[in-house]
Amino acid sequence: MSFILTPTYFLRFSLTWILVLILGSCTEEAQIESYYIKPEYNGPVVAWKLPDHWGENPDLSGPMAGSFHVKTKDGPSGRIGVMPFRQAVSTLDIANMFGMEMGHSKFDENTLKKFTTVQKIANEEFEWIRLAKQDGSLNPNTALLAILKKDEETWLFPFVADAQLIDQEINTFEDFLGSITVRGGEQEIRAIQPALPPSTKNSTQISPTWEAPEHWKKGKASAMRVGSYRVDGNDGESLDFSISTFPGDVGGLLPNINRWLQQVDLPEIETSSLSQYVSTIKLDGKDAHLLVADNEEKSVYGVLFFGKSNSWFFKLIGDSKLAKVEKENFMNLITSVCFHDH
Repeated sequence: MSFILTPTYFLRFSLTWILVLILGSCTEEAQIESYYIKPEYNGPVVAWKLPDHWGENPDLSGPMAGSFHVKTKDGPSGRIGVMPFRQAVSTLDIANMFGMEMGHSKFDENTLKKFTTVQKIANEEFEWIRLAKQDGSLNPNTALLAILKKDEETWLFPFVADAQLIDQEINTFEDFLGSITVRGGEQEIRAIQPALPPSTKNSTQISPTWEAPEHWKKGKASAMRVGSYRVDGNDGESLDFSISTFPGDVGGLLPNINRWLQQVDLPEIETSSLSQYVSTIKLDGKDAHLLVADNEEKSVYGVLFFGKSNSWFFKLIGDSKLAKVEKENFMNLITSVCFHDH
């Protein structure tokens, strides 16, 4: 099955059509007339051919333009995505987005080199990055990132699954990438999505809205940060608030809690100590986790929601004194979050 798709924030897609009408007549030869229709759209386009044993996920959210799974004897497994950025995005930023969720230390240009190769597929060159979760297991959760840069735009194709499934599907993944056609464009864009099977009653999907405090300064959102705000205090203190989404559970609760604790210079904890910082909370009626962690200088308040196919993180981090002042505003924003079904 193949689709031609423009992502969720794309303008209507239309091609130059050559309309050929074959008109029957009483003569022996058919009459052929051609009509030219001027193209209306020159924005980004992405097209692919879906492997037979992959399935389409009916829930597109956040930056995803396409979302798939592998059909296995145990049911749907893994998560493959199509993520078109509306700008050039650095490979380092993308690697850190996934790597930090996998427990890696923050990469720089030099440390990333040992994870990066160039893969030539169907006359296109993809940057190829494979990052395994740092948990010592024999079959770790792994993110295989194929990054295509073209027309001053970046296209990311992440495959997140256990290492064994990725090894099993590597040739199919390359065939999938080989089937992809992308074309950048200057105009603003929104999606015409392929027809998908209807979501089941228990499907979780989701495109959230929220109400931010008026004095929070809105920052630039991106495919990596769905929402971004800065909060400034009277004495030079500051806080950063972000809303981000990722395919899958990106390691689960404990690794993400420990990553955030490290960001405010607090020691890692074991599962048995989660209650020291974490409590349960409802996020638009859905079960989620609330993190509150303070020290004398830094604080992090966060809500982690692990949906059926995507994870959503709401994080406020920065100066402890200002964080305590803004805690109520943070909780009011969390209360305002609403997930809208597609």
